[in-house]
Amino acid sequence: MTGFGVFRSQSNELTIEVSLRAVNGRFLETRFHLPRIYFAFESELKKKLSGTALRGTIDIYISRKLKATAVPGHIVINTKLAQEYMKAFKKLSTDLKIKDTIRLDQISKQPEVVQFEEAEAIHANEITLLKKTFDAALKKFDSERMREGQALKKDLQKNLKDLQRHIQKVSKLREEANKILLERFESKVKSRLPKEVAGHAMDPQRISQEIVIQLEKADINEELTRLTEHLKNFDKLVELSVVEGKKLDFYTQELLREVNTIGSKSQVAGITEAVVEAKTLIERVREQVQNIE
Repeated sequence: MTGFGVFRSQSNELTIEVSLRAVNGRFLETRFHLPRIYFAFESELKKKLSGTALRGTIDIYISRKLKATAVPGHIVINTKLAQEYMKAFKKLSTDLKIKDTIRLDQISKQPEVVQFEEAEAIHANEITLLKKTFDAALKKFDSERMREGQALKKDLQKNLKDLQRHIQKVSKLREEANKILLERFESKVKSRLPKEVAGHAMDPQRISQEIVIQLEKADINEELTRLTEHLKNFDKLVELSVVEGKKLDFYTQELLREVNTIGSKSQVAGITEAVVEAKTLIERVREQVQNIE
């Protein structure tokens, strides 16, 4: 399910901001964007997130900004290396017979003589601040998803009611469809079968049985029964406090399967129209279901 949450915390030395952005996805995929110094905490933060979100692609951005008064590391001076540079410069001066004073700034500018190293260890207070900030952002993220979920539930229920209305229309037209099919089957049988085969008259009862068999194959009663049952189960799932998107996705596929079968059997314009409308609604529901965990 899509969602967004952001929270910023400050201490005397730094500011930490955590933002979470999620888009739809069949499975849970987390993408952390962290300062290098926070890499060690990615696993723990991911575990917290997976306890809240079950599906979706989620980007987690964490920024760490030190205040101007804070010292993010320390200076390291390689005295031994500086001495080696000093010896090398003196030798060069002697070899070239150039009298010159070797200055401190010349030595200090040489590679790796003076270096700045960031602090590798994080103070316990900063770790606590990071976790609190992440939890607060996650709470906002989940709250936004809950709000969207309620709106999505209302929209789903509306589409389900419209779908039920079209299915009821198909059900009412079923008898008319069967009547038309019966007339067509009888007409075909009478036009294609001779009255006598090998000197024997065709048995009217046998003809009736064949017509009934063909009519049963073309009848949509079973599809309507399964559709009604799928809709009931779908509606029950939507009403649950914790909804499983994968189950809803399964029922959406089953609804589409039954409606397609009815469409392939349809011999009545009214049923065909209702099937087209139903398929449009099911596709809309299917897209909405992708937003649900």
